[in-house]
Amino acid sequence: MSVLRRYWTSRFDQWGSRPEQRPGYTLLVPVPGDLPVFLELALQVLGTQGARGRVETLVIPDVVTPAMDAVVARHQADWAGPLELLRLPYPERVLLPRMRNPARNHGVQLLTGVSRTRARYIVLHDADLFLLSPDLLDERVALADREDLDVLGVDPVWDGWFAERGVHLAATWEMIARTDWLRSFPPSMHIGHDGEYDGEKHTFDTCLHPQAVSDPARREVVRSDDVVHFNYVISTYRHFQRARGGFVDDQFRLLLIRLFVDIFAREEFDYGLPSLSELAEGLHDAQAPVTYPAADGTVRESYAGFRGKLDRILQGPWTPPASRSAVSEQLQAFDRYYA
Repeated sequence: MSVLRRYWTSRFDQWGSRPEQRPGYTLLVPVPGDLPVFLELALQVLGTQGARGRVETLVIPDVVTPAMDAVVARHQADWAGPLELLRLPYPERVLLPRMRNPARNHGVQLLTGVSRTRARYIVLHDADLFLLSPDLLDERVALADREDLDVLGVDPVWDGWFAERGVHLAATWEMIARTDWLRSFPPSMHIGHDGEYDGEKHTFDTCLHPQAVSDPARREVVRSDDVVHFNYVISTYRHFQRARGGFVDDQFRLLLIRLFVDIFAREEFDYGLPSLSELAEGLHDAQAPVTYPAADGTVRESYAGFRGKLDRILQGPWTPPASRSAVSEQLQAFDRYYA
């Protein structure tokens, strides 16, 4: 076991005292502190959800900034139920920003929220996921309760290693999990790590190892057409921040963040991103800071998928009406290039 793994195992070896649990669910909203627009979006999206079963909402940034505080404060007055911002514990509050490891951040954010939840279930919201039906979370938590599930997901894990072994796990985005089940494992087991399953070594992402060794009959994935999810947005942003020289935005994720900032951001914050017109220059200028792949069949298909998802979420009640038509105008250069 590596020194780092020993640290996490000993640091998070057991849970603290458990708050009294109520029927219903806690919304856990882990967000990157340097992307406050994603917190704004998350709260706008979650604010359209029914709250019959919602006990509380816990926002958990990896780094707390004034912009994060401002977003939460602005939504608290009209929020259904308690809305609270949690800070990571020491020393992780200092250590994690230096590590620059999104997976590690996500694991500790989860543990921070689970330690505080007062509900029977948690819903782990993903900041780049959109819920198009206002009763979706209430209905899915009711389903998990009715079928006595430990875990209910909207997508299966994308990992061929598990599939080859007939192990079907739920991805973490919008994962519903029973609090007692989460707390039945050492906290460190939920953090991404290299571990062993059935005598074989593998790298487990957040919550996957506990799922793999749990009763599969109490784990289910039920897809929904009312969920729109953009994968790898935060990780692409991190790669861009670390890049030296040009960056190829081949999945249009920086373009997505730029659009979100232009449409939804309310607080002043420097995201370190080129403007939309500067991003468009990368379609033809190979020396631009951000460039885009040539318009072959595969890339056109990828762009069409991106635009289809974007069009769906822009129809949501969180989008200012004027912005819907503005986006089409702003993306004309990309639409023409990718036909």
